[in-house]
Amino acid sequence: MRQRSLVLSLAVAAVLAACGGGDSAGGTVQGLQGPEQVAIIESSSASSLTLPRGVSAVAGSDYETDRTRFWVRDDSMQVLDTVNMILSSLNQTRYWDQTNAGAYLALVEEEETGGGERGNQGPAYKQWTVESTRASNSAPQIVKFWLDETDAMGTNTPAIIYGRLTVTEEPSDTAPLGSFNLFFKCVPANEASTSTNTLFEGYMRTVPRNDGQSEIEFYNGHGDPDGTIAANDFASRERVHVVANRTAGTGRAYAEFKFAQNQGGGTQVDAGEYQLQYNANYVALRDVTSGNALKVLDRNDFDTRVFRYGVYDATTEERVEQLSGFPVRDANGNNGWAGFHGIWFPGNVTLSNGQTLYRRSFQDNSTTPYTLVIVDGKLMKRTRSSITLADVRNEDLEYFSPSGGGELKVRFTGSDFVKVAERQNGQWQSVSPVSIASSFTTGQWINCWNQARGNVEFAWPASLSGSTAAYVMQMTPVTSDSPELAGGDLTLNAYSRLLRANITSNQANYQNSETPYLPDATSVSSGNQTYVFDSDTLLLTLGGNPCTLTNGVTVTQGPGQFGLSCGPLFTSSLSSFADIQNQTVTYEWVTGGNEWNQLRALKDGNNAIVDFDPPLRLTYVHSENGSPFNGRTFFLEWDGANLGGVPFEQNQQDNRWYPLLNIPSATTLTAGGTSYKIKQLEGEQIMVEVGSPSTVYTAQGFDIDAQTITAPTLGNWEDPAIGTKPTITAAPLYVAGVRQGS
Repeated sequence: MRQRSLVLSLAVAAVLAACGGGDSAGGTVQGLQGPEQVAIIESSSASSLTLPRGVSAVAGSDYETDRTRFWVRDDSMQVLDTVNMILSSLNQTRYWDQTNAGAYLALVEEEETGGGERGNQGPAYKQWTVESTRASNSAPQIVKFWLDETDAMGTNTPAIIYGRLTVTEEPSDTAPLGSFNLFFKCVPANEASTSTNTLFEGYMRTVPRNDGQSEIEFYNGHGDPDGTIAANDFASRERVHVVANRTAGTGRAYAEFKFAQNQGGGTQVDAGEYQLQYNANYVALRDVTSGNALKVLDRNDFDTRVFRYGVYDATTEERVEQLSGFPVRDANGNNGWAGFHGIWFPGNVTLSNGQTLYRRSFQDNSTTPYTLVIVDGKLMKRTRSSITLADVRNEDLEYFSPSGGGELKVRFTGSDFVKVAERQNGQWQSVSPVSIASSFTTGQWINCWNQARGNVEFAWPASLSGSTAAYVMQMTPVTSDSPELAGGDLTLNAYSRLLRANITSNQANYQNSETPYLPDATSVSSGNQTYVFDSDTLLLTLGGNPCTLTNGVTVTQGPGQFGLSCGPLFTSSLSSFADIQNQTVTYEWVTGGNEWNQLRALKDGNNAIVDFDPPLRLTYVHSENGSPFNGRTFFLEWDGANLGGVPFEQNQQDNRWYPLLNIPSATTLTAGGTSYKIKQLEGEQIMVEVGSPSTVYTAQGFDIDAQTITAPTLGNWEDPAIGTKPTITAAPLYVAGVRQGS
């Protein structure tokens, strides 16, 4: 229920910044870099980890020098999500390298987004405007930033976050946060920068001390969550206060979050309040909200979750780069990104087929026009890789009936195929596992979807076992320049998931017993369909009509909300259904009402589609005794910044996604006969709770109640007062922290 302001689980977050600097763009003044991440407590094993014992690296290589950073997280620390979003996002703007160089734009990558459970549209970004100045090498660094928001605080309100970061001292071993203050506020975009009608406002600051301890305060809020909340309104408060002795490894802290919302049926409240005390080995935590319940955590015992990896050439150990895309701009000055997965622009920007988009040169500020191609669907070439059902044992697979629209979560148990959940009213409802193996016939082609693996397909065997052959697919869009269309239109044969043409509203929404699919073929010559992929319109057609939603149709229920797919499609007719599992390359048509159901590409001045590097597909076999994934094969995809294909699971308590396995640093993966190395770069450490908290609390001499930490107040907040957002005509200088070339 709780709508956290701007909670972006950025993969780039790290526990503390290294010293920044380097010559600034403005001359001899060195830029200062503030912290990238703030944690109440660090792991006692240190946040910057080295390579595993016995693992060497090529001296000076990217593999050796890229830092591995972990941060500690607990329920009490989620309060810091908002400010850590700001700090880690600011790190992607590399403001210290642009000291005194004037205002500039940066596209900051959000968490990976896409088609929810049925697709992927690649990364999405937030546009930041930044101006970084420092009067001299003895003066503080002042960073002004303006962040465009299209849906601030879940209110569907376009807004601007105004922020001012002042860095006086960089983080160091003795001062892990350095010395800084950060003031910010969020104001509706149609109001002046001086407006006090904020959607939230807050600050974070280090507090000077002379007793060898460090102190930091954080506050972020809107309204009074303790008071009466008007209908259709909300109020929130998040605050943290930490006093720590880094040398001794001890400290005390206070943390609170409270979110109250009245949606017309009364006020709902989500809250947590904590007093903490820690020493070098343990953390004692009183949950004030839950009657001062005591919990003790072990600072030397962690569950580790790795969120980001680097991929390197196994021989040279240089980082593997990919041409993932480049920034583009529309005629109205809105900035976006074109890449392998399509075209991204902010949600409030409308794109249309045939529209001109511009790429700006960073050398001479000239622009190159491209023509935007938008098609109401896309044909995907599917190149398969082999696994077995044992590789997906007990993994959730989504399966739906094209004829009835029923959506199920199923699992292969090792000997049976069972249903574990059904989708009802758009939500998954768990059910007691029940076998559905009798629903299938020998040779029937089964198409499922898995969060990490994408499509998982197999022919139903005469005898179900872990050795049953299964397949996962590498997906590549077919465009007008693809070799498949060199001879004109492409004829495709289909036998299952036979999508209709000119899909009506009743069909798309499975209403009045109608369905968007024709019945599956009963044999290779009965009920089969012949589709034609039109090389001019790039639409799949049946009987000359496009297999898309009829104009004006919207999908509001059922599996069609994520898109509709037709396939597998074959370039040659089959002699029997048994031939399906012999086809290494097939095709699939997807269509629907979402961006990820469309082909979105660019054509250059020669009318040729712009090609971007597809993700590098890497074969990985997990090895971890005791893990349910031990011995299983995965096909991972590296796009130059993110490693996809690692299984994640959504936690029902905090709705965050967590990896179900970690790939050890120095692991060797292969792709097309070439070897690559993996290195863990960033992740979380979750402290393990001790079994007898009262016993450990007493033995460690904790006394939380003797010296509770005060709660920060809004009284220390200052308006950032940075003025109106500058108008920038140049292209974004940084994208996901990478400086853009010409």
